Amino acid sequence: MTNERILDEVRPVGADLHLHSKASDGALTPSELVQACAGAGLTHIALTDHETISGIPEAKRVAGDLGIQFITGVEINTAGSDQVHILLYFVHEGMGELMDMLADIYQERMARGPKIISKLNQQGINISLNDLDIQEDTAIGRLHVALALKKLGIVQDEQQAFERYLDVGKPAYVPRKRYETMTVIQMARKLGALPVLAHPELIRDPSLKSREALAELKEAGLAGLEAFHSQQTEEECRHWELVARQLGLLITGGSDYHSDNDSHGAIGSQLKRWTQVQEDMERFMSWRP
Repeated sequence: MTNERILDEVRPVGADLHLHSKASDGALTPSELVQACAGAGLTHIALTDHETISGIPEAKRVAGDLGIQFITGVEINTAGSDQVHILLYFVHEGMGELMDMLADIYQERMARGPKIISKLNQQGINISLNDLDIQEDTAIGRLHVALALKKLGIVQDEQQAFERYLDVGKPAYVPRKRYETMTVIQMARKLGALPVLAHPELIRDPSLKSREALAELKEAGLAGLEAFHSQQTEEECRHWELVARQLGLLITGGSDYHSDNDSHGAIGSQLKRWTQVQEDMERFMSWRP
């Protein structure tokens, strides 16, 4: 899988570089997601499912048919419960070390799911793996469980599911293996992928998103910062945009779309604030390892 790194000189750029499909924990199939992006007028999109690239071939094919510039991607959770996420772009199946990591994470997720269900059962909640809406060969994520809890009427929405049961420190939380952020970034650069720190405002530990920490990550190979994200305020987005420009990092933006009317953003929602998207995307698409 390769990416033609070009910008359309006719249409104004509309980019969303953080999208999820049913290949991980999104509501739409890769095809449906790309079609929705086309309906939103986007010119450049990246599918960044959680720790899988299984949806990329389908999404890329449909994007090509619709004239959308498609960027291959994946999102990896590092630093355990501190919720540091790295978005890797321009990835492909030939990156053996990355594929091995994703395979290990898949196995861990599949083992983690039943443990979460068991903990919920211990809380007196009647739920089973059969209640989870997951397509075949898709790894279990907490959002799948949250949606099932909502469907069963146990919580009002996904946010309440996390606040009551699934978030760090809550009764049904099961820790994940820790992948060091710097190690993932170094691996990405070695393989030729572009690593971007996702939604910095959402990182729990302030020390992990300080300027000093970001400078160290840049030294290790961090290429960009997701300054524009649907769950950051206008002020927070402007702050991270300034930090990124001062550090000489690429600036990206993404909705983190999962489904309509949830706690994540709508497709293309970050474009309202990403005022220099044309210039930033030119830098992004011209990046070379």
